[in-house]
Formats: sequence, C-alpha cells, structure tokens
Amino acid sequence: MGWSGQWQVLGGSLVLLVLTCQACSSGGGGTAPLPTASVTATRASAATLTPTPTGTNTRPPTTPVDTPTFTPTSPSLAPSSTATFSPTPTATFTLTPTTTPSWTPTMTVVPSPSPTPTVLIGPIVTALGVADLGGQFNQPVGTDPSGRPIFARTEEAGFILFVEGRPGASQLPVSTVVFNPKRGDQAAQPDLQVQVSRALGDGSEAVCDATYPNVGGVPGTLVGVFDPVPQVTDALNDLGCRFRAFTEPDFACTQDSGANLSYRNPSSTVQFCALIHDALTFPPGDTIVTVRLRDIGGNAGAPAQMVVRVP
Repeated sequence: MGWSGQWQVLGGSLVLLVLTCQACSSGGGGTAPLPTASVTATRASAATLTPTPTGTNTRPPTTPVDTPTFTPTSPSLAPSSTATFSPTPTATFTLTPTTTPSWTPTMTVVPSPSPTPTVLIGPIVTALGVADLGGQFNQPVGTDPSGRPIFARTEEAGFILFVEGRPGASQLPVSTVVFNPKRGDQAAQPDLQVQVSRALGDGSEAVCDATYPNVGGVPGTLVGVFDPVPQVTDALNDLGCRFRAFTEPDFACTQDSGANLSYRNPSSTVQFCALIHDALTFPPGDTIVTVRLRDIGGNAGAPAQMVVRVP
C-alpha cells in the first residue's frame, strides 16, 4: 500500500490538496488519519521554503540608512553661510573712505577763473618816449628798478611827449579820440589814456584848460589806475586834450636821423604828440608816465610806462 499527494503553494505555504491511496483498489481506502499526515507534511515543506522569505526581509534595514544621510547635510550648510557674509561687509567699508579725499582737489579749482579778465585785446603801444622841439628822438639813459626806461631832460619844459600804437588782438583800428567832452559821465574817458604820477604845472583840476589866457596844468593820479571814477576820468581828459593824432608817418611830429618825418616804430599805425610848455612843466625828480590805448570798439590794450627825470 502506498500514498501519493498533489501539492500547491498558497499564501507562501505549501499545501497538500489531494492524497490518494494507490493500494486501495476496492474504493474503500479512505482512512481517518489522512488529515494528520497532511498537517505534518506541510510544516516539513515550510522549513524547506524558508530561504525565500529570508531574502525578502532584508529590505527593512534600508530604513536606518536614511539617518546618516541627514546628519552630514546639516553641518555642510553652516560653513557655507559664514563664508558668504564675511567678505560682503569688508568690501562695503573699504569703498566708503575712498570718496572722502576727492573733495580736496575740487576746491583748489575754484580760483582758476580769476586770471581770465586780465586778457587785454586792445591796441599795442609800439613806442613811448621824448623828443626835442625839432622832433629828434631822445634816447633813454637807463631803466628804473621796475624796468621802465628813463628819459632825462635838463629843463622841466620845452620838449615833446609822443605815443605810438597799432591794432591788438581785436584787429580793430586804434581810436584817435583824445578827449571825451561828456562831463559828469564817469565812463566818458578818452581812447588815448595818458596819466602822470605827479602834477604837471599848477595841477589845475579844471578839465582841458588848454587855451589862453586860462591855461592850467594837469593833476597827478595813482600809477596805472584807469577806473571810471570822476578823479581819474577828468585827469585823463585833461591831459588827453593836449595831444594831437597823426595817422600818416609822413606827417608825424618826429623825424629820423636824416631829418625825415617818421614814426619811431615802423609798425605803428598812429602817433600822438603833446608839446610840454610852461603850463605843463614836469616837477624836479622822477615822474612816471603811463599810457593805454583803446580801439574803435572800446577794447583797451596793455599799458606802457616810462620815467621823465628832471634835475
């Protein structure tokens, strides 16, 4: 007598489905112990299949692996933030003091425009000197400490003062206005501007008292001052009206060594001459004569100076 069975895996366990008795041909071979043998065989087979679920249970250990993964992540962020903020304030404070000294050179530029008004574009004084009554040029005997030429005369009168000029940077002709009769107008100055540092003759303050019988002198003024104030304007008109303009060298008041009428400087375009007579005597000592010319546009040129010395 022998047994045969049919097995099948259900729910992870091996289960006996049919148990057949091979020696029982009469059909009455079913016996009561069959269920007992079925249970016993099932457990024996379960032990055989143990390796299969063991491999499945190895996955749970992956859960602890996540714990070390977060541990290095947190500390790695801490130093990154520290390094980022550290250089930022350093660069900010370094640039701030750099702008502070930039104001120092800016202040030094402010006085620069001051020299601009000193540019004079009017006529150039090409000659200034003394000549004898016959028109012969006198030579200077030297210069004073300021470099002005000194013309020495043996007498306080009896000679000629002459001035010559030509156009300056403006390229406008030299004006020949020697007297501006607008009394009371402080700006009404002549375009030939001659002034003396000490009074000539009696120093009369009357303007242009140059006709007989009331011929007067000329007051002295501050050297090189041409401000449009009454005292200066009146003195310029008073001495200017004693001069005469010569616009052609062939009709000049002076002459060369060959007794030919001529300007002192060949580049001159106009000459002004004044006779120093008894009413315009120079005082003993050194008197500074300052001359400035203006063109027909009213532009003044640079002044020129000389010294007339009388014993």
